[in-house]
Amino acid sequence: MSPANRPTIIRLAVYWILAAAMTGIISGLAFATGIVSWVYEDLSRPLWLPPVMILTWLWIAKTMLMALALWTVDRFGHGWERRLVIGLIVLLYLASAGWITGFVIFRDLTFGFYAILGSWVLTTLTMLVIGRAQKAAAIMMWPVFFWTTFMLTVSFELMRLNTGMQLAAF
Repeated sequence: MSPANRPTIIRLAVYWILAAAMTGIISGLAFATGIVSWVYEDLSRPLWLPPVMILTWLWIAKTMLMALALWTVDRFGHGWERRLVIGLIVLLYLASAGWITGFVIFRDLTFGFYAILGSWVLTTLTMLVIGRAQKAAAIMMWPVFFWTTFMLTVSFELMRLNTGMQLAAF
């Protein structure tokens, strides 16, 4: 793609508006469906689980950072990896929707865990490829990777504590 045809700041604004709309809908859905009280009052949860507002703000930051990484790859990326990474980041947004569907809508801890596990695998794959397309975007994806790893751990602990799952002693 020639530099004259590269996405402008307007496309970044569109990406951020779409990401903000998605996080707003999901946050509203989480609070409206009572998922917050379900997790924090009804379920056994790890003591290290932060308050819901911290999780919400971190999730919003992660989603907006993904949009910035998407735009950075779209604008400054090069090679065949550019298109691959754009597709992977879009798939990461869909994986987030899968976790929300399983965890928030269906309140299924096991489905939620497997959805975030799939998201973690996809994030890891994205991390392996993104640096070849655009170095700055690769740096932006590290917090996304850490967040996904943290949420994978949270989902596993919630599933373990509330489904009677026992870990084998080693």
